[in-house]
Amino acid sequence: MDKEVVQKNSAGSLATINLRGDSGKGTEEIRSDDVSTPILKILHQLSPECNERDAKYVKGAKPGMIYAAGFTQLIDGNEGLDVIVAHSQTRYPEWQERGDSASAPVGTHLEIPADAVEEKNGRYRLPNGNYVEKTAYFYVLAMVDGELKPAVIPMRSSNLSPARELNNLIKNLRFTDDQGSFNPASYSAVYKLNTMGKTAGSKSWHVYKPSRVRNLDVSDKKDAELYEIAQQLQKTVSKGAAKPKYDAPKTTGDIV
Repeated sequence: MDKEVVQKNSAGSLATINLRGDSGKGTEEIRSDDVSTPILKILHQLSPECNERDAKYVKGAKPGMIYAAGFTQLIDGNEGLDVIVAHSQTRYPEWQERGDSASAPVGTHLEIPADAVEEKNGRYRLPNGNYVEKTAYFYVLAMVDGELKPAVIPMRSSNLSPARELNNLIKNLRFTDDQGSFNPASYSAVYKLNTMGKTAGSKSWHVYKPSRVRNLDVSDKKDAELYEIAQQLQKTVSKGAAKPKYDAPKTTGDIV
């Protein structure tokens, strides 16, 4: 049943407002390229969300939690986050150094530029002083508070290994039908992303720890709906209409 609100009009009689019936009105001209996809990230000791003096501080934020500015909830890294991976891709975004750094890459490369010089952890220096950094992007449907929320999870530097683990889980998934075994679409299963701590000398940080929760059963109505929603997100990403809301790396020494 549509949710309705009954209120008095100026003449004193009752008017019925149908909130569901008005769903979407006023947004008809907002296109997919007019909005950005929230970025999910792991919080660290130096993350502004964990600093009470920073304007971006989020109450209750702690290192190891998963967070996106577009979400209203912090996700405990031990409990983890369930996601359906609609699309996986590897790119080489080009960044300026901190100070003149833009809030988004100045460019994105499909491959490592021929004139780039390798530094470390998937980072390559360009002749213009900028750098490109190997980054795995996972466009997902995140399950938060019983709701599906589209998001993108970039993994770079020390998270390149977890990215390979997640890609391996996706590529090694097998279904069987009357024609034999096959590798289904990436959005045929639910995966969990936990976080785990790492240390090296005086440095400490967190990385993702992916695992598979379960396969979707498309004969089940709810699972079939999840599959179709993820399928549509994959089509949107493939067309280039899904744009991450970028946060620039803090410094060249960041471990993320």
